[in-house]
Amino acid sequence: MMRPRNWRSPTFAPRLAAIAAAILVSLATTAPAGLTTIPIPEYITDPNEGTTIGFLPLLLLTDPEGRLEHFVASDLRFNRTTGWFPSFRLFGYPTSRQRYVVELRKSQKIDEEYDAEYENTDLLDGTTSVIANADYVRDSLQRFFGFGNDSAMSGESNHTVRRFSTQLGIARRLGSFELQGQGRFANVGIGRGGVRRLPFTGELHPGTLGLGGSTIAALGFGLSYDTRDARNLPTRGTLAAARTERVDRALGASQSYTRLGFELRRFIPFHDRFVLAGRAELTYLLGADQAPFFERSQIGGRESVRGFGDGRFVDDHRFLANAELRTRVLSREIFDLPVDLELAPFVDAGRVFGSLLTVPLASLHVAGGLGFRAVVRPTVVGYVDLGYGSEGLAAFSGIDYPF
Repeated sequence: MMRPRNWRSPTFAPRLAAIAAAILVSLATTAPAGLTTIPIPEYITDPNEGTTIGFLPLLLLTDPEGRLEHFVASDLRFNRTTGWFPSFRLFGYPTSRQRYVVELRKSQKIDEEYDAEYENTDLLDGTTSVIANADYVRDSLQRFFGFGNDSAMSGESNHTVRRFSTQLGIARRLGSFELQGQGRFANVGIGRGGVRRLPFTGELHPGTLGLGGSTIAALGFGLSYDTRDARNLPTRGTLAAARTERVDRALGASQSYTRLGFELRRFIPFHDRFVLAGRAELTYLLGADQAPFFERSQIGGRESVRGFGDGRFVDDHRFLANAELRTRVLSREIFDLPVDLELAPFVDAGRVFGSLLTVPLASLHVAGGLGFRAVVRPTVVGYVDLGYGSEGLAAFSGIDYPF
């Protein structure tokens, strides 16, 4: 993807601020109801990022009935590796069955991200849903430790991922069942990372497939059984899904391989304030020796085993299990908006493995911790999760539940 040369210039941050300000003014002048501001300081400790400090003013715009219609989560962060890192993130909810996201982020140094996503689950009388996404990202904090469930810390290396990707998914509901189809395209490049104390992945792990970049073109299909009471913030029900995806040279990809995935999620409410949420997932990558390393199965990170950094363990296949007790401890109107505050003690376990004959439940990496959640139903949850594993403490923050 071609990008204007001035996106790399030091004047881009003011331009980003001007774009964000123009969007905010437009929203504020067209919003039929109030604008609420919640100032939040940021302090994040991530195994890959290190320590990040910042300031996050949340802007919440509601319609005349008090429903959250727009949610702006822009911030200004500082990290030793990225430098100053301003961002603008807009979440829109035109109806309870539609949402869109626009994200603009640019650091002083290498890192940047530009992302747009739209989802509508109410097409054709509510029987059909569509999701479309396009993004460009450069991330200088990526790690690779080598392959295997026992990869050592001494193998830690750093690289920058440059990726342009698009995705389109369509699903058709038949009662509690859903048929899904998806296509995705990505062009990925690998360069030297921004963490100077670590060796470049291409030097510490030479010969690893994908270091020269790769083009990914894939078609996928899935079948799921879903009785959850909500997709975004479920409190009860079950999701069982089977999915397959084929990446193929015939579609324009650099390599050919097939991914098979099986997933089970269960949500059990009790005593009004508690929801026990659980997930189990098993993924197999057939023809994995043809897949670039960044397409292999991984565990570690905010949506996986939360005591390790993103992609801490990498191999062909993976098993993952999560359980957390989402506990509503307080319900209040904060700045005129009804908010539920939750605590969520959790346990995560998972592993990667290279043989189809491996027993997935053996040699698991385990992490436990506590999540802090602010929930604005029926659309948004902001979280901070603190996890502890065999390599120490990890902290993650973001939008949406981890599963």
